Amino acid sequence: MSRFAPIQPVRHHPSQFRQAYQYGFAKSTDQYVYMSKPGLSAHVVGEISHYKSEPTWMLEFRLKALRMFEEKPTPTWGGDLEQINYDLIRYYLRPTDKQVRRWKDVPPEIKNTFDRLGIPEAERKALSGVKAQYDCLTSDSAVFTNQGVKRILDIKPGDYVYSLSEKTFLLERQKVLGLAFKGKRKIYKVTTQGGREIRVTANHPFFSLVHYKKKDKKRGRYKKEWRYLSQLREGDLVALAVDFPDHGRPYRLPKIQKPIVKVQSHNQFGAHELDISRWYADLKFPAETDEELMWLLGFYIGDGFLGGKGKHSKGRYMRVELAIPDSEQQLREEVSRVVERLFHYKIITSDKDRVKLNSVQFVQLIEKLGLSGNAHTKRIPDWIFSLPRSQRLSFIGGYFDADGNIRKASTHKNLVFTSVSKELLHNLKLLAISCGLNPSHIWDFSSLQTYKGKKYRRSGFRIQISGDIESVDSRLERKRRLFGRRKYVHRFKTAKGTVFYKHTSDHIGFAKILSIEEKGMEPVYDIEVDGFHNFVADGFIVHNSEIVYGSIKKILEKQGVIFLGMDEGLKKHEDLVVEYFGKLIPPGDNKLAALNSAVWSGGSFVYVPPGVHVTLPLQAYFRINAPNAGQFERTLIIADEGSSVHYVEGCTAPAYSSESLHSAVVEIFVKRGARVQYTTVQNWYKTVYNLVTKRAWVEEEGEMIWTDFNMGSKLTMKYPSFILAGRGARGETLSMAMAGPGQHQDTGSKATHLAPHTTSTIVSKSISRGGGRTSYRGLVTVGPNAYGSRSRVVCDALLLDPQSRSDTYPTNRILTNDVSLEHEATVSKIGEEQLFYLMSRGLSEEEASKMIVSGFVEPLIKKLPLEYAVEMNRLIDMEMEGSVG
Repeated sequence: MSRFAPIQPVRHHPSQFRQAYQYGFAKSTDQYVYMSKPGLSAHVVGEISHYKSEPTWMLEFRLKALRMFEEKPTPTWGGDLEQINYDLIRYYLRPTDKQVRRWKDVPPEIKNTFDRLGIPEAERKALSGVKAQYDCLTSDSAVFTNQGVKRILDIKPGDYVYSLSEKTFLLERQKVLGLAFKGKRKIYKVTTQGGREIRVTANHPFFSLVHYKKKDKKRGRYKKEWRYLSQLREGDLVALAVDFPDHGRPYRLPKIQKPIVKVQSHNQFGAHELDISRWYADLKFPAETDEELMWLLGFYIGDGFLGGKGKHSKGRYMRVELAIPDSEQQLREEVSRVVERLFHYKIITSDKDRVKLNSVQFVQLIEKLGLSGNAHTKRIPDWIFSLPRSQRLSFIGGYFDADGNIRKASTHKNLVFTSVSKELLHNLKLLAISCGLNPSHIWDFSSLQTYKGKKYRRSGFRIQISGDIESVDSRLERKRRLFGRRKYVHRFKTAKGTVFYKHTSDHIGFAKILSIEEKGMEPVYDIEVDGFHNFVADGFIVHNSEIVYGSIKKILEKQGVIFLGMDEGLKKHEDLVVEYFGKLIPPGDNKLAALNSAVWSGGSFVYVPPGVHVTLPLQAYFRINAPNAGQFERTLIIADEGSSVHYVEGCTAPAYSSESLHSAVVEIFVKRGARVQYTTVQNWYKTVYNLVTKRAWVEEEGEMIWTDFNMGSKLTMKYPSFILAGRGARGETLSMAMAGPGQHQDTGSKATHLAPHTTSTIVSKSISRGGGRTSYRGLVTVGPNAYGSRSRVVCDALLLDPQSRSDTYPTNRILTNDVSLEHEATVSKIGEEQLFYLMSRGLSEEEASKMIVSGFVEPLIKKLPLEYAVEMNRLIDMEMEGSVG
């Protein structure tokens, strides 16, 4: 009886289903515009070609492939393929003619598949063919606008933010189109040299400076690119805003009327209210801010407070006080001069520790300007960020004169600010960035202090500000003369010996990433920006993530990149398809390649022009949509000279009780000096035969990287290969396979060296559990002209129980003497000592096993984009459940 029996409903108790296969699911797309009859014949092949309106040569190609499929014997090595009944398979199904633009219009059964595959949530809308809405920044992220610095949560449509022009590399004002809440997401804190910090999701794009260097060259070159955080590592360079255009305007001061002040009084006639307003001066307020007022207000933030609250004041403050001791005579004189000029008022200087402004009006001004509070609660209000640069620098100068110090170094002097309020110093940090200064990170400290003979511990926070500190409007002579002349001002045009002046501008510099730390789950937000589609957040240049995939088509078209479905690629670029299609993997290559050539449908067509680097990964998703159905996508990628591209695909299938067949063909042409990375994440249901042919042709100094992750399926036979046809060509395969009960993962790679000084690396890892079987099957061929070539093969297998099995079948064909060849293979088990050690630390046996498996696959998981690595670890973790005991 054939294994391809008529479909039967799948009935599982939830717990049994979870133990049997965590990622099986029974959602099928059972409504189709067109469905071929079961079985394979010339008539079926003709129907497929006719339905697709293909040219005559493609129909002839298909029919020729069909004859080869019928003639070729079924392979007897690897897994058992005799159980496949090709007469019961439907070879072409088209669920819909409709193309949707909005995520909400994507059918629910398609949406439900992404989680089974492990596609990161932020990627799902892009893979479904609609505009992606990417995660972004935490709610406290500071966005720089022409009206100051605002929390992203407070940005509104119609606001204008600073955005980078990639033509001039200067910041310009661009309109905000919208704000979106993205839910809770995993957050990472990024810290750079110079103390910049930002908290974002893994898939948020940064403007980066990437160094490219060929292996045989001593020097490389830098190229500016947008890169996701997931593509960045410690030491990479990201763009910072080092200065901004000065669009600030003076701030109109609120109207302050002289108050009526009444107090309770007593005389011989009894108690009564007494109007004492005449005792208070009627201040003359300026209409708007200037440098002197901002210096005074900055001083207030540093060492000012409100006083005079008493039983006669009805609970309100009556005066403003500034902590200036009589030993600071120059400072007292400057404050007195400024107050008299601005308000026509003489300050009171009789107290040896402070000066006073006995004015309820001045108290009201401080309160209305948002400057009131104590040392713990004071903040720099938003309106200060919208002032002209000179006024902002005066505010910083006043704060410095009140409560700042100078840190001396051999090459520079830094301003140092100390406060018990970290939030206040964070405000100061953002203000300094807006003025083109370089603030450090904020650090905490504690020290023992003695006051009136008693010791106590003092704790607080500090920040340093460097850069053009001479521009800071400090008026205290004893401090200002310590500024001195600096030998060097850091403008983020170099990084520890690395010079990249020509890639910077007056507004933009680059700093190295010092750390990327996971910080848990938080709500995140995104804004959509018109024009350049980027903005400045916490001093970083970050991309308008809402637009990244919505505008990817325009970005690719501008670069001349073609990224289409294979069917559309055939219609629009027939000349390219004719030149390359089936040339690397002809129908006669093997029986399954012939089958695909006869009935192929779907897949991707990619062409990257010479010298173009596609910085955003191109992504595709393939799904078996019905029982007894076949999936036969065909992918063709051409990377022209000096180009680079990363292609990511995912494949999965629902839980059908009858078996399905996946037989894909991938052809990749890597021209001279080009680089292609092809990443596959497959999580099939346990009834799927996964039989794939992948091959790359690599020319001189080109590089091909296969990254392959295989889970699920009844049988997988897949051996991505590369032909190193040009001098100095490089190929690499990194694969991981996991086999559970009733599963056989027969995977590996093939490397063919045809030219001198070529290099191949194959790393294969496998995990077997519950009686599952994994096999490494590889072939390394070194031709007679491939002298000076090197090849290294590493096979690591992990068995989780005695019932499981792992095999290695390496083959080497060496036809020249001058060659370096390495091969190593290891098979290991989870030892009782390992489990005991971990369980003694409080882990269960299942948790301990999962930890060992995670460590085993970590070297390969690191090769994935970060968001995919997170999801891949989650899939492995789910697959491991129930594997112990």
